[in-house]
Amino acid sequence: MKTTTTEWGVFESIRILKGRSSISETMLAQINSALQATFVPMQPTRTTVAIGDDAEQKVMFQLERISDANLDFEVSDTSNKLNHGDMMVTHHNKRICVEVKDYTKSLPLKEIEKYHRSLAHIEYDAGIIIQMNPCGFERQCGIRTPIDFRIVDGKPSAYLAGVDLSILYPIINMIIVYIESNGEINVEEVEQKRKALLEIHEKAVDMRVMIEQQKKIIAKMEASIDDIAKLALT
Repeated sequence: MKTTTTEWGVFESIRILKGRSSISETMLAQINSALQATFVPMQPTRTTVAIGDDAEQKVMFQLERISDANLDFEVSDTSNKLNHGDMMVTHHNKRICVEVKDYTKSLPLKEIEKYHRSLAHIEYDAGIIIQMNPCGFERQCGIRTPIDFRIVDGKPSAYLAGVDLSILYPIINMIIVYIESNGEINVEEVEQKRKALLEIHEKAVDMRVMIEQQKKIIAKMEASIDDIAKLALT
């Protein structure tokens, strides 16, 4: 038997080989033709978990944590829908498109344009694009890092690069406030909130660095205790 698979590892075709079989070539050809006619190749379904994208999983995990703590906060996987982003957040009856990227270099303009096409869908009230890497976006995008906001065709949109994911909830709340204000919040107020979120991000990063340092100290202490215990047994 000979099979071929797609790049995703699913079967695309199947054919029985004659080998030492006594079946005639004509009969074998008819069997293979009938077999292939009834064989429908599976189409890969892209979901956040199944695809194994670590960046998407991290964002989904954070959004699910927020959902666990807020009854009116829901997150769903939309990655199997064409031009619908990776996830959709529903909060206060508003729907937010979430797109996740993890480029090792600046995110190109074409990815921003692709995200804007998703944002344009009528079911979305706003959007967030997250570039996990702090290298941010290409210069022609004109997006400030690590946090920026824009209004795209009347919809608020957040652009994040290398941010601590703990600020996702305050960013979503800021977007909701803007939507409910019918766009009456002035530019200065939006900029003040952006700076406040940036400060939260910086403090969160500092705290995580401190936690990692403490973990290393504790690990060394535990190793020392193990050494003392070994000496006590000799």
